[in-house]
Amino acid sequence: MDRRTACLHQANAFREKAIADPEHHDQWIDEAIKWLERAMEASCRAVITVPADDGGAVAEPVATEVTDAMPSQRRVIARQ
Repeated sequence: MDRRTACLHQANAFREKAIADPEHHDQWIDEAIKWLERAMEASCRAVITVPADDGGAVAEPVATEVTDAMPSQRRVIARQ
């Protein structure tokens, strides 16, 4: 199971706790939100490899709506 899926399962578990335990509903919803945020972070991480040319600059990956909304954690790795 990948990290994103694991985080989504945790979020769902806390959502179910919130439904089952109305007295602590807000606490469980807060936990569910934290896990959903972790799932979003995990889905935006990517490793992009490109062949290295003779020392030239490496092109930046194309931005999307999702990558624009999240903090940049992309790393470009050039094969030598």
